[in-house]
Amino acid sequence: MKKVIKENKVLFVLALIVIISLILIGVGLVKYFYSSSGDKYGDRLNGIEEHKLSNTLADDIKALYESGVESVSVDTKGKIIYVIMDVSDGVSKVDAQSYAIKALDVFSDDDKSFYDIQFMITCKNASEETTTYPMEGYKNSNNTQVVWTNN
Repeated sequence: MKKVIKENKVLFVLALIVIISLILIGVGLVKYFYSSSGDKYGDRLNGIEEHKLSNTLADDIKALYESGVESVSVDTKGKIIYVIMDVSDGVSKVDAQSYAIKALDVFSDDDKSFYDIQFMITCKNASEETTTYPMEGYKNSNNTQVVWTNN
């Protein structure tokens, strides 16, 4: 046995290094892919308790407009606020985008810097087929402007 070990010393050392490496890789993969917290957002929602949104957010946004906006719905998922606006027939693309930008006035500066805000603008009562709607805009929490899809 000593003779075999002496003749294959390099192979035994390499085999030991490979076995240790495989064990470390296995432990790393298990820790990476199987989180112990169980929360699907991980730690991305830390601090969300300090940034509570109003329950009347959709009504507050709708109250900003005298005409042009038929309905507004707001849905919050994690750190993303989805604002879905249904505009009246005949509202131009530029006006619809300005309605969404005006809706940012309802949010505090603190909320705008914490949440990502996504706008979806639709026109359910369109009299003719149009390529303008639906239109999407997105405001990142780290940015001050809304970026619109190219339609």
